Amino acid sequence: MKHFDPNGPRVLKHPLQSRLFHWGLILGFMPAAITGFLIWLKPLNETLMNLVMQVHIVGAAILTISCALYAIFCLDRVVAFIRLSFTWGKNDIEWMKVSGGYPQKMFLGKEIEVPPMDKVNSGQKIFGICLLLGGTFLIISGWLLYAFLPFAPKIMSYWMGFGHLYLGLFLGMFMFVHIFLGVYNWGEFKAMFGDGTQTLEEARHHNPLWVQNKIQTLQERDMVEDIDEDDDEDFDEGSLETQ
Repeated sequence: MKHFDPNGPRVLKHPLQSRLFHWGLILGFMPAAITGFLIWLKPLNETLMNLVMQVHIVGAAILTISCALYAIFCLDRVVAFIRLSFTWGKNDIEWMKVSGGYPQKMFLGKEIEVPPMDKVNSGQKIFGICLLLGGTFLIISGWLLYAFLPFAPKIMSYWMGFGHLYLGLFLGMFMFVHIFLGVYNWGEFKAMFGDGTQTLEEARHHNPLWVQNKIQTLQERDMVEDIDEDDDEDFDEGSLETQ
């Protein structure tokens, strides 16, 4: 694994709202996913299974509230993420062909050339699409089953329960892979669940297009604004001296 100088310049990669949302996902989705596996396997006695179901419902409530609040108060970020996740090009296809270079790094201990990525890589795009579509279905179907199961038509309950179960299993396993890779990229993990910052060197390594198109553009804009402010100050001072 490549190591980066922790004392180098840092950039804000994940603002507070995104970090809080991810904490909501961890505190909501993970208990719901783990208890969902237990509900599927039913390895415990009736008393413990009732407790498992209660934890499942609490986790689902935390997940639902987190998603609702983020969608309401950070709609612009949701729209931007959806747009980025559904925007694919040649680099994404090439990235997928080599799986982002992770198998080579983890199993062979070598770095290979990987197509440059924006703020999220192609694997994160796929996970984001699955979580957006699948998570929405899980939340809606889960609460419908919880509230209307005794009254809903049997065929509707069956297919909704079927989809909830197997889509939940798929997303649960996908989430564990996502967390594993997040921990593997420890700098990214600390950025998401810490202060939101990452060294510029590491950001440039993992997300060169984001650094090039966003960070450098912002820096250049700030430099222009600073120059304009200096020019204004010089003009004002000159005007005072003339007076």
